[in-house]
Amino acid sequence: MDRFLPFLLWLRVYNRKVFTQDLVAGLTVAVVLVPQSMAYALIAGLPPVYGLYAASIPVIIATLFGSSPQLATGPVAIVSFLTFTSLTSYAKPGEEKFIELAILMAFLVGIIQIAIGVFRLGFLVSFVSHAVIMGFTNAAAIIIIITQIPALLGIKVEQRELIFQNLYEIAINVPKTNLYTLVLGLASIGIIIGLRRINRNIPSALVAVIIFTALSYFLSFESYGIRVVGNIPQGLPYPSIPYIDLDLLDRLLGKAFIIALVGFMEAYAIAKFIANQTKQKLDVNQELIGQGLANLVGSFFKSFPVSGSFSRSAVNFQAGAKTGMSNIISACFVIATLLLAGPLLYYLPRPVLSAIVITAVLSLIRPHYFIHLWKTNRYDGISAITTFALSFIMKPDYAILIGVFLSLSLFLWRSLHPRIVRMSRDPISGTFVNAEANNLPICPQIEMLRPEASLYYANVENILEEIKNIIKDKPALKYLVIDGESINYVDGTALEVLYDFCEDLKNLGINLVFVNVKAPVREAMIHSGFLDELGKENILPSKGYAIGFLFKSLDHQYCAKVCPYALFNECYTVKDYVKFEPAENPIRSIYEGLSKYEDVDVYVGRAYGSLILKANSIELDLRSQDFYTDGSAIYIPSTKVVKKMGELVSLGSLCNKKDCIMKNGFIYLGSTTQEMVENLKKIVKS
Repeated sequence: MDRFLPFLLWLRVYNRKVFTQDLVAGLTVAVVLVPQSMAYALIAGLPPVYGLYAASIPVIIATLFGSSPQLATGPVAIVSFLTFTSLTSYAKPGEEKFIELAILMAFLVGIIQIAIGVFRLGFLVSFVSHAVIMGFTNAAAIIIIITQIPALLGIKVEQRELIFQNLYEIAINVPKTNLYTLVLGLASIGIIIGLRRINRNIPSALVAVIIFTALSYFLSFESYGIRVVGNIPQGLPYPSIPYIDLDLLDRLLGKAFIIALVGFMEAYAIAKFIANQTKQKLDVNQELIGQGLANLVGSFFKSFPVSGSFSRSAVNFQAGAKTGMSNIISACFVIATLLLAGPLLYYLPRPVLSAIVITAVLSLIRPHYFIHLWKTNRYDGISAITTFALSFIMKPDYAILIGVFLSLSLFLWRSLHPRIVRMSRDPISGTFVNAEANNLPICPQIEMLRPEASLYYANVENILEEIKNIIKDKPALKYLVIDGESINYVDGTALEVLYDFCEDLKNLGINLVFVNVKAPVREAMIHSGFLDELGKENILPSKGYAIGFLFKSLDHQYCAKVCPYALFNECYTVKDYVKFEPAENPIRSIYEGLSKYEDVDVYVGRAYGSLILKANSIELDLRSQDFYTDGSAIYIPSTKVVKKMGELVSLGSLCNKKDCIMKNGFIYLGSTTQEMVENLKKIVKS
C-alpha cells in the first residue's frame, strides 16, 4: 500500500511539532510561489491566473503520490518556456486555442510520465545528459529574458518562432517604448535584486508585488498606459476534461515527450539532492508517477505543465519542512489567494511580473559552466555548446533532440574507442602510473597497457588495432601485459578476437599476459577456451608481481648493454654496475671535498652514513646503497628521489642533459673525488 500511496509513510509519524515546522516552511514557500507562478504563466504565453491554477491542485497531487515529500512542484521557468515554444506554431499566445493546447499539453505530459513510471522505465532519463540540459537551460534563460523585454518596454510585438525574429520585432518597436512602464520595470528589478543582496530570506518578489500593486491602485497606473493583470476569476475552476485536438495530437506528442523528460530531470535532480541530505529513499519511478499525476489531474483544473522547482524546493527544505504537508499548505495559500485576493491582483502591473521572470532566470545563466565542462570533459563540452547554439537558431525542442542525439553519439564513440593507458613504474611512489602523463620511460621488453573499458563485440577490434600501433615499433618486446583493472565484462566475440590476437603475438615471439583479472572475466575466459590458448601461467595477480615474475625471462644482456633505463628494482641486478662495499663508500671523501665550497650547505650524518646536500630549495640525501660502480667510475640511479621545494621528484628529472651524463638509467658522478664534487654541485644547483 505504501508503494502506491507514499504519503502514508509520513502521515503515520505526523504530530503537532512536525506540523508547526511544516506550517512555517509552507507559508515561506507560498509567498514565493504566488508571484512566481503568475510570472511563469507569462513565460508559457498564458494569462497570469493560469499560473495560480498550476500552483494549486498539481502541488497537492505531486506531494501525495511522489516519493520526495519536500519536493516543491508547480510552474517552473524551463518547462513553461518549452510549453510556449511548442505551441506558438499552432496558436497565438494568450488566445483561447493556445490556452486549450497548453492544458492539453499538461494532459499528455502527465500520461507520458505515468506510463514511464508504471512500466519502470525511469532509466530513460539517463539518456538525456546533464550537459545537454545545462546547454539548453543557459540558452532558454537568455531567450526568456528577451521575450520579457516587450512587457518591460510597454510595447506590443508579434511573437515569432525564432528568437532572432523576435529581436528584430523588438528593435523596430523600441521607439514606441512607454517610459512609465520601463521605469516601473527597472524599479521592480532593482527592488528584487537589492532586497536579495540585503537578505535572501526576504520574499523580494512579493514585496515588489505588494508595493507596486498598491501604487497602481492609488495612482491609477492604467491611465499612464501601464498594463495590469486585470480581472482574475475567483476560486478554482470546475474540473473539466481537457479539449483534445485530434488534428494536432500526433504533432504534440513528440513535444510532450521532451517536456516530460526535461521537466522530470529538473524535478529528480533537486529530489535527489534533498534525499541525500535527509537520507530518505528516493524511487525514480514513483516520482515519475507523482509528477505525471500532478500534470494529468492538473489538466482537469486548467493547469499547464508543471515540474519540481529547484529554487522553491531549496527554500522549502531550508525553512525546515519535514513532510509533504508543507507543500499542501503552500497550495492552500494559493487557493486562498484565488478565493480572496482576486480583486486586489487586478491592479498588479504586468512589468512587475516580467521583472520577477527576469530576476528568476538570471541565476540560470552560467557561462563558467561551459568553461568548466570543456576543461573536464571535451565531449560533454561539445554537447553543451552545440545545444546552446542550436537553441537560438531553431525551435528549442529540436535543439534538445539534436543535443541528445549528439551526446549519445559521442558516448558511443568513446565506448568504441576507449583510452588505452601505457603504464610504467613511478620511481617516487613505486606504483605503476600513466607513463605518458608522467613523462616516464617504458621498458623495451615489457609493454604494460590498461584499456579503460570492458571488451565487447563493438570495440574489441578498435582496441586491438590501437595496441598493435603501440607495439609495432618495439622489436625487443617479449611480453604484452594487459591490466584488467577497468575490464568489468568481456563477451564471446571479444574473446574470439583475443584468441586470434594471442596466436598472432606468439608468432611474433611475444607472450600475452593479463593481470588484475576480475572474476567474471576470468570465468568467461575459462568457459570460452581462451584461457587454454593463453595459458594459466599468463594470468598474474598484480602488476608488481608480473614484473618480478616476467623479468626472469627477459634478455638480460639486452638489459645490461642496450636498455638505457633502470625502471624496476630488478634492473639493478643485471646492469654492469655493482654497489660499493661499505669500506669503499665514497661519502667521506665527497663530504670533505664539498666542505671546501662555502656556497653549498652540506653536512654528513655520520651515525647513518648519509650525506645531505642543500642548495636552491633542493635537498639530496645520499646513502651508501645509492652508489654504484662499473669498475672505473661512480654512478647514482636516475630514479633516486630528491626534494625540490618540499615536493618529491626524481633525480633524473632535475638533471640538465648538457650538464649531467646519463647512461643506462644512471647518472655519471665521476672517477675522482673532484669530478664527483663538481657533478653533485651541478645537480643541486640545477
